[in-house]
Amino acid sequence: MGGWLGEMGRWGDGEMNFLPSAFCLLPPPSSLMVGKWGDAILGTYVLCMVRQMTGGTTPDNRAKSERGSNPVLSNTRGKFTLYNVAGLGKAYYLVDTKVVNYAMVEESLEKAYDYQVFLSKSAKIIKGSSGSLKVLGVEAEDDCLFYKYQQITKEIYDKLISVPVVQTDLSVLVFARANLDQGYLNTAKYALVSSFDTTLTEKHAKALTNVEITEFARDLEEAIFEPAILDNHVFLNGIEVNKKISLWSLIKLLEEDKSNIIINFKHLRDNYQRQSAKRIEGTRDKDGKVIKPQLKTEHLDDAEYVQMGSVAVNHNTATINMLITKKVKLVDTERGNQISEVAGMVVTELNKFRNYTIVSDGEVNLKSLKVKISSKKVFELLKSKGVITKNSSPAEEFDFRVEWDLRLDNLPLVDFDSSFGSIEGLFKELAAIKILSSILSAHLQQESAVYIHEQLEEMQKNYLSKSVYINFPTTTEYSDLEEAIASGNINSRIVRKIDIGSKEILNLGKLYSANKFLNRLYEGYNQDTGEQLEKLSFDITLNENIIFGHKYLSSRLKLTKVDELMRQIFDNFLGIEDHSTVVAILLKTGAEALLPILQARWRGEDIVREELVAAFLTANNKLKEYTEKIYREKVSPLVFYIGATGLISDHMDGIAETAEAIGAKYGDLQFSKHERQGTFFEVGDSIISVYPKKEYYSTTV
Repeated sequence: MGGWLGEMGRWGDGEMNFLPSAFCLLPPPSSLMVGKWGDAILGTYVLCMVRQMTGGTTPDNRAKSERGSNPVLSNTRGKFTLYNVAGLGKAYYLVDTKVVNYAMVEESLEKAYDYQVFLSKSAKIIKGSSGSLKVLGVEAEDDCLFYKYQQITKEIYDKLISVPVVQTDLSVLVFARANLDQGYLNTAKYALVSSFDTTLTEKHAKALTNVEITEFARDLEEAIFEPAILDNHVFLNGIEVNKKISLWSLIKLLEEDKSNIIINFKHLRDNYQRQSAKRIEGTRDKDGKVIKPQLKTEHLDDAEYVQMGSVAVNHNTATINMLITKKVKLVDTERGNQISEVAGMVVTELNKFRNYTIVSDGEVNLKSLKVKISSKKVFELLKSKGVITKNSSPAEEFDFRVEWDLRLDNLPLVDFDSSFGSIEGLFKELAAIKILSSILSAHLQQESAVYIHEQLEEMQKNYLSKSVYINFPTTTEYSDLEEAIASGNINSRIVRKIDIGSKEILNLGKLYSANKFLNRLYEGYNQDTGEQLEKLSFDITLNENIIFGHKYLSSRLKLTKVDELMRQIFDNFLGIEDHSTVVAILLKTGAEALLPILQARWRGEDIVREELVAAFLTANNKLKEYTEKIYREKVSPLVFYIGATGLISDHMDGIAETAEAIGAKYGDLQFSKHERQGTFFEVGDSIISVYPKKEYYSTTV
């Protein structure tokens, strides 16, 4: 039968939205938009499935008994509502069941209808269309029928009192499968949730990648072609909606008031499941033996509570982390004495950081926290949201001495009515900033605006970073991954990566590092000696006068859109050609103070080294701050929403396609092995990618 992985490699020519993973946990949206079938926002429909009145004859029996007769439109109708995940009616359909001869392989769609689906159980074919439908592969003995769907308003639907409601009828699953085959994944999932089949809904609500959608299609077909299996499924009488505050909104509240909340640290550690492979301090020699650092850290106290940390959302997964800070001291491993001074600084009290994952890839990982609250105002706020309890009873009176349970696993992950700003031009903006930031960072790898080289060397020997943070080398607990997996110490899971790219470059990961790209397309000469440099790196330009030019390129080197984008910015920064791109980036990000320095370099003027380093550091910080602002306000909320719910925003007219299909349309796109298993949504000038990637994690707490 025709499937979503068809010969054309695409799923259909329609906009798609996706059903959230925990559909029953999402609060209702504040408004309901009504549109037409196939548009970005679904309209309101009625399904009328018509059955013959000959003693309840099934469609299969009817098809066989009427073989050779004229097509028949039955006159018994049913109706169902196509619900969204918040339990609100999105669509209502009229369907007449039309039994046909196998020879009638092409069926037109009459003006009265908006959609039709062909079903043959014996031939195992389901095929839908919003126009004429041609069906192949049907034999003389096969049963054949069409469901004809017509759009009506909710007002008309409500007036059809005599028409029975058939929410759990097989026709609803047929409708879901036909839409899935065409690529209307949002409609398919709305139809699934409207069938009230919680078994299928909970299993396939988050289906986005190739493998997941294939499993979704297979299970729908099994339910349609072997309906006896539905006897083992759980059906509800409606859609349950969790109206509690969303975890996303709660996290924002906690972030604002974290100074008034302390966390029971022992409870946190004892009940935490790692989401990555545990690493230990040290390095491994050629035999796999761990070489421990000469120093170690010890906590300054064994306090039961820690201050609630800052919360951050991952850039390309539906993951939220909380950063906990503990005060530590440096101790000599052999002698046991504390290190109190390094590079002329007192280091008796240092910060050690660790991230704790609250939500991992759209699933709650940290089910609850035990907290104390020092502010009555914050207590009342959390109490009003119904998220704090004591001995399973709701909080009542404020008491700063009481340890409260802050439940996180009984909340909807997001607000269903979330809206997002335009992502038009967003990738190009982020890419340009990242390229320039990479260039500046490549100059500053061994530089500091505060410390001289001798200080940096001493700090490095004592495992301190340029920012005076603990910086031990680390390695995995295991020396052999396969052995660790076999012993059960390491397990793996599939994580969905979500990226925003363009029609030329799939994501920011396709960009080269600054020094790698410098060596790829450029050559450099020492201006004083005329010597050509074998290997280029930006940091040498701080100490030597280097002239850069374009390298002679071999015919075997094929330039890509990544090369074109990066070369424009590199040419400008190196003073080879003025595209004004660097100026535009600096002005946009508030880093224009670097412009006089660069302009002086382009004129060949000497710049004091310390002044150049300080200017680069200041500008790079501005670039990073601006980038984080874009992620915090535009990218991360959208990424989290997609990963946590399986939905593309209703306001994004996105078309879902396979890697083969999107690659055929836009030949400059390049795909990794993981990306080829993904789903791609074309949204304006952008492409949103959702693709699976295996990650390993430690099974021990």
